[in-house]
Amino acid sequence: MTELHESLTVHCPFDQTPQAAEAYMASLPLVDGKRVIPIRIEIGDLVIERRVDLVLKYPRTYPGNVIMDIQWGPHDGGPYPIFKGMLSVEETGSNVCRIDLDGHYQPPLGLAGAVFDAAVGPRIALIASRQLLDEIKTGFEVATKSPAR
Repeated sequence: MTELHESLTVHCPFDQTPQAAEAYMASLPLVDGKRVIPIRIEIGDLVIERRVDLVLKYPRTYPGNVIMDIQWGPHDGGPYPIFKGMLSVEETGSNVCRIDLDGHYQPPLGLAGAVFDAAVGPRIALIASRQLLDEIKTGFEVATKSPAR
């Protein structure tokens, strides 16, 4: 099992993060009953493009923190890992929050998958998680700047 830990800053009022998460998820295309985002990873000559199903749910709020369960995996199946973890939002300023992504994935395909993961898996996972966090950041910021607010 491989662990992932990433974070970034988002310009979103903390008290609006549960609604921003809901609005972001609602903005994603619904394909076969699942919310889908495209992921494109380039490492040298290796290019991996996949649509992934994204699940973000069960917001729990504590003073200064919102915690959501997060999962993503390949939309069309295949020999790709499924990530499971938590997305936490921490209040850091008047209109700024820090988003932390913490979780893990199990490489598929047994020993062959473990060998592949040892060689390039962490790099692929890092790129995918950063891309996902950038998507979420943009979604939160767009949701909290909409004229309807």
